[in-house]
Order: sequence, then structure tokens, then C-alpha cells
Amino acid sequence: MFGPWHRPYLALFEQILHDRAVDIANEYPIGEARNKAMTIADRVRLPYWDWAIDPPNSKEGCMPASLRRPMATVTFPNGTTGSIANPLYRYDFHPLVYDDFAPLSEFQFKNWNHTIRFPVDGFALNATSRNEAANERIGKQQPNNRDMLYKLLTMYQTYNQVSNKANGGTIGNFETLHDGLHNVFGLGHMGIVEVSAFDPVFWFHHANMDRIFALYQYRYPDTWVEDAAQAKGTFAVAKGAIEGPKSPLAPFHMNALGDMWTATTSRNWTSFGYTYPELMSSPSNQTLTATLNKLYKPSTQGIGDSTNTTTPVPDIGRGSNNTNITTKAIDWLCEVKMPSDIQISYSVRAFLGEPDADPKNWPTDPNYVGQLASMSSPRMSSDVIVTGNIVLTDRLAQKHRSGELKSLSKEDVAAYLKANFSWRIQALDYSEIPRDNPPAGLNVTVFNVPVSIPKSDEEVPTWDGEVEYNHDIQGNPPVYNGFGPNGTNSTTPSDESAGHFDASAGGWVWNNVTQVETEIVTQYITVGADATPAPETQPSTTAAPVVVETPAPSSVGMETRTEFMTSVVIEYATVIGTH
Repeated sequence: MFGPWHRPYLALFEQILHDRAVDIANEYPIGEARNKAMTIADRVRLPYWDWAIDPPNSKEGCMPASLRRPMATVTFPNGTTGSIANPLYRYDFHPLVYDDFAPLSEFQFKNWNHTIRFPVDGFALNATSRNEAANERIGKQQPNNRDMLYKLLTMYQTYNQVSNKANGGTIGNFETLHDGLHNVFGLGHMGIVEVSAFDPVFWFHHANMDRIFALYQYRYPDTWVEDAAQAKGTFAVAKGAIEGPKSPLAPFHMNALGDMWTATTSRNWTSFGYTYPELMSSPSNQTLTATLNKLYKPSTQGIGDSTNTTTPVPDIGRGSNNTNITTKAIDWLCEVKMPSDIQISYSVRAFLGEPDADPKNWPTDPNYVGQLASMSSPRMSSDVIVTGNIVLTDRLAQKHRSGELKSLSKEDVAAYLKANFSWRIQALDYSEIPRDNPPAGLNVTVFNVPVSIPKSDEEVPTWDGEVEYNHDIQGNPPVYNGFGPNGTNSTTPSDESAGHFDASAGGWVWNNVTQVETEIVTQYITVGADATPAPETQPSTTAAPVVVETPAPSSVGMETRTEFMTSVVIEYATVIGTH
């Protein structure tokens, strides 16, 4: 239910954002100024942040500057301009209610009066954000995010397989990509399940996730939510309960009568009054495929030759439309199986070459390739083993171009990987979880598979042969002789560490917690027959929030959610920042 549940959640936020924009537009003087403000407000939709696309400005990086600037310039209703605290930079609690965050005793959220991103010390009372450091780490992760997203959008898996990490998609799933972006922000708000939505970046990240689901749905319209047991409990659904397309998506009501949104009723995103640029003109599947190739096609889709020759594959770059090239090649990946929940978020990171001794440097290490991530918390417990992949092909091609890899033949690539492939396990606090005592069920295996390179940009690569697992490529193990837990090389001081992984206990042991409840009490939220119906345009203080069918009305009809890097973001900042 990962995708369907977030869709009305985003729509509710978008509806409120729109309503606040209209309120502020009405503060402008009657006449031209108000008409202009109202035109902007009427078209406000939640922007999305495409963290997988190659950044249009390499100097800016992947994380838009609009999210990283402390101040924003706005035009006030009286016509003057000035600077205000950028509402996209952080959220200020007004006020911070200590008791609301006190149950999260392992963190310092009860003492932070605004959201923090990627702090050096997640336990300091005066912690500060490191937006530029987070941006650098997202940039290092971007090529593998792009490559994996491309595979997930162009290689068929059922919706249940591709949508979430609980249902065993062999290629991968959207939820682990989602988790990896959250994990970048470490022990800041965005990195912790229970408080992540307080950070403004959450909404632009999740708008992009909704866009990804919409792209997948458009490409594969015949597969959708199927009945499945829920791996985790929530406030409304018991762990193990069977949920399906008609199950209520609590607490989101679709009308004042109390009817809940379901996966069926939220299947069509246009029901909520928005669409996305790639889908605006109802493209054919071929046209959408060409768009996906332009956005996300890896520079190298395969290397070597599946007939075992040593001939390099032509480098068919993104945007190429050469219909005369057809090639058989080999795709190299690293398959990761990892427990979903060990009571802390964590990642398995892959390298081509020995990583830095200090785990804090792994996400920006020159040899870093990519990660498979799982977002968890001390209050989450499940037995799910997540399966996903880290793409090695493009990085191997780079190693060949630099002369480090002699040839792209299967034999030479396998020999290179045997000598240079490494992997490490890293917790959310950037400490190392020892490889020689990993979470139960964790396994990392390199494999290769024949791939057919498409003839044109209206086609996509296809795996067209047997998968070969290279079990002899183990990944060079680290030497444990450092000062961290179990001899790891972590330089994190003990008072800045979240804790340590205890394999015998089967999970993370937090420093600041004596006992953590992992069972979630089931509490179904509904509107009683004698309750006052919730209003249609704003959340009620006495009943569950309401999302009307078109949450952000517009006089011009269907509106497009816009990529975050466009100038319209400044208008959004102006609208929500002057109130």
C-alpha cells in the first residue's frame, strides 16, 4: 500500500497548500496585484524533486538550491520586496511541544525547535543542518539511482512486486529507492520514520515517488494492488492483516460522509486534480518509452559481448536515436538480500576498489558505486527480507575507459571484480555494522545476465538469457583492527553514536533507550454515524482529515505538478512565505 496510501496524503497536503495560497493572494490589494497573485495561487500544485535525473546544473548538484537557501526573496502585498526565512529550508515548530517528541527517547527531537538535516552529531542539543554535505552524498548516489529507476520503469514486474519491499521483486522495488533518499539525511528529521514529514523536503521527495508510480502505472496499466498480508502493523492495520485494492486507506476520507479512499479509488492520479509533464498529452507507450530513455537511460546499458568475445559494446548515450545499432551485451549487477527491519535504518554499500577506512567517508568515496537501503525505526518489526540490486555495468565501463579494467570480456570483468569488488554495511548514524557478524539473512552476490541493447529510443533493453551468479566474487572483506564496535574503523565518538548492532539480539541496540515497544496498537480511525462530518476543504480537529475529489480546484482545469528546479518554486515560496 506504499504508493496508494501516500497519494491521498499528498493530495491533502496539496489541497491545504493551495488553500493557504488563495488566502494569501486575497491579502493583496484589489486590482492587478490581487489578480496576478490569484492566478499564481490558483495554479499552485506540489512540485516534485526528481533526484534520479542528471542535474541540469552540475555546480548546483541534485538537491535544488531552493531547498538549501536559508532565506527567500518575496514580494509582499504592499508591493515591496524583502527577505524572509525560507519555508522550504526548514520547518520551525510553533511551539515545540516537548511531550509530543519525548517518546522518541533515542533522539533529540524533543529539544530541537526546528527540523535538522544530516547533523554532524545527531544527539547534540545545538545540532545544525549540513545541507551541502547531504547534497554531495545525493549526487554520488544519483547515477545508481538513475540506473535502478530506469530498470524498474522499463523491466516488467507486477505492481505488488515493484511497489514495495515486502513482496519480493527480483529486479528491485520503488520503496528501497525511496528509503535511500531518506537515509541520506542521517539522524536528522528526514531520516527518521516518525518525524520525517516535518521536513519540507519530504513532500517534494514523495511527490516524485507519486510521479514514479504514475509513470509505472501508465506504462503497465493492467497490474495493480493485489491482496497481500501486511508485513508491518500501523495505527489502523494489524501486522499480518490481508489488505487489498478495496481496503480503506485510513485516515483519509474522500467525502464528508466518511468514505475512505482505497487503492481502487486512488488508482487514477487525475482524480485528485493533477498530472505530470510526461503524461500531460496522453502519450503512446512508445512516446513514453522515448521520454524515459531521454530522462534516465544509462550511458552504458551493457558491456562486453554475450557471445564471449572481447569486443567492447558501442556506447549508446542517452538521447541517441540511431536505429541501426543492435547489440548483445552483458549486464553486471550486485544482488542484495537484507532484513527490512533491524530497529535502525541502514544501507549495504558497494564499491569497485577498497573504500576509505573511515565509514563516514563511504558515501563520497571515489570507489563508491551505490547502495540498497532500508528505512526502519526502533518501533518497527518485521521478518521481511528485501531483495534489490546495485547496478555495476556503467561503473565497469568507466573503469575500462580509464584503463583500470583491461577489457570488457566476461573473463576479464569477473577477474577484476574478484580483485576489486567490496561491500560494507552502514547504519543510519554512519557507523559500520561488521560484515563478519551481519544481520541474519543478509547476503550479497554478484551476477551477470545477457542483455539486448535496443535499436531505437522507442525500445528498452531486455534481459534475454540465463542469470549467472558469480559466487566466487565474495567482495573483499575489511580488516577489523580499529577503535569502533567489534574492531570496526568507525571514528564516531561513543557519545555521538546511536548504538551498535547486536547479532545475537537480532537488531540494533540503542544507547539512549532501555525498552522499546515494537508492537503497534491497532486503532481504526473512522467518522461515527453521530459525528459531525469533516469539512470538505480543510482538516477537522475532531475527525479524520478529508480530501475532496479535486483537492486543489483550478479555473484552468487539470494542472501539472512541476519539477522542483523550475522558477515556479520561487512563486510557491512567495505564496507560502508571506503569511
